[in-house]
Amino acid sequence: MMDSALVYILLLTGVALGWTFGYRFAQQGKKSEKPDWIPSIEYLLAESNDASLAKLLNVDQIDDDAIDLFLKLGRSLREKGEADRAIHLHQALFARADLPRSTLHLLELELALDYSCAGLLDRAEKLYVELLESKGRVHEQASRYLVELLEEEGEWQRIFDLHKQRKFASLDLLDRRISHAVCELAERAVARGNYLETQNLCRQALKIDSRCARAFVVLADMAYHQGEYREAIRCYLKAVDLDDQALVRILDRLVLAFKAVDDSKGLKEHLQRHWNLTHYVPALIATMESLASEEGPNQAIPQLLAELKNHPSNQGFFALVELVVQHRQQLDKSQLLVVYDILRRIVASEPKFVCTNCGFKAKEPHWRCPSCKNWSTVTAFVPAPPMAKLDL
Repeated sequence: MMDSALVYILLLTGVALGWTFGYRFAQQGKKSEKPDWIPSIEYLLAESNDASLAKLLNVDQIDDDAIDLFLKLGRSLREKGEADRAIHLHQALFARADLPRSTLHLLELELALDYSCAGLLDRAEKLYVELLESKGRVHEQASRYLVELLEEEGEWQRIFDLHKQRKFASLDLLDRRISHAVCELAERAVARGNYLETQNLCRQALKIDSRCARAFVVLADMAYHQGEYREAIRCYLKAVDLDDQALVRILDRLVLAFKAVDDSKGLKEHLQRHWNLTHYVPALIATMESLASEEGPNQAIPQLLAELKNHPSNQGFFALVELVVQHRQQLDKSQLLVVYDILRRIVASEPKFVCTNCGFKAKEPHWRCPSCKNWSTVTAFVPAPPMAKLDL
C-alpha cells in the first residue's frame, strides 16, 4: 500500500514539473520570436507597401522591437526624400496613448527632423523647443538641432535668449556655437555704433566660451576703427593666443596697427613667432616686407630664401619674385641655385594626375580611380591658367 502511494506521488510530481518546464520554455520561445506581423524594413522600402505600414500602425500593442523598427523605417524614408511618409508614420505613432514618455520624446525628435527635411521650419522649431524640457540624449540632440536651425535663420538673439534661460544642454560644442551667435550680435552692435553693448556682448561670449577668439577680434576691430591702435593690438594678439588661425582674418589690420604705433620690431617678433608655429606664408611675407622697408632688400631677400628653402611654397616664391623685381635686385649664382631647388621641390609636390569625378590627386596614372572607383576618370593634371596678366 505504501509503495503504491509513493509511486502515485512521484508520478504527480513528474507531471507537475514537466508542465512547469514546458510552460516556461514556451514563454521564452514566444519572447524570442518576433511577432509575425512585423515585416522587414527592406520589404517596406522596396515595395512602398502602405498597406503593410497601415497594418503596423493599427496593432493593439507595440513592443520595443517594433519601436526600433519604426524609428529605423522613419529615418530611411527621410533619407530617401520621402519626408511626407516619414511625417505620417511618426504622427500616427505619436498619437498613440500606450507609449511611454521616453518613446514619445524619441518620436517627437524624429518628427521635428522630418519637418526640417520638408522645409517646415516653424513646426520643427516648436518641437525642438518642447524637447528642451526633456532629459538625457534627447535633450542634447534637440539642443544641437535647434541651434543649427536658428543659425540657418540668422536668429542669433533667439539663441542667446534660450541660453540665458538655461534651456540648452551643457556641451562644449554647443557653447562654442552659442558664443559665435553672441559675437554675431556684437558685430551688429558695432555697425550701429553701440560700443558699450558691443563690449558687454563680447564679455558674455567669453563667459560662455573662454576660448572664443572671435570676441577679441570684434573688440580689436572696434578699437582699430576708433584709432585706439594699442588696444587693438592687445586684443588681436589675445585672439591669436587663443586660436593661432585667427591671424588669417586679422593679419592686414594687425600690420597696420603696429605701423600706426611705429612698432615694427614688435610686429616682426610676433609675425616671426607665428610663422615658426604655423608656417602661415602670409605671416612670413609680411615679416619680410617689413624687414625690406626698414633694413633694405639685401637683408630681406636672403632671409626669405632661407625660409623658403626649408618650406617651399608657390605663394612664398611669388613674394620673393616681387621683392626682387620691386627693388631691382640681382641674385648671385648661389642664390639662383637655391631658387632652382625651391622651384624643383614645388613642382615635385604638385600632382601629376587628377580624377575628373572626385578630384583625387595622384602621382601615377590609374585606369580606375582609387578614391571613387570610377573608370577612365583619372587624367593629366593641368594647372588653371592665370585670370589676368600682371604688369611687373
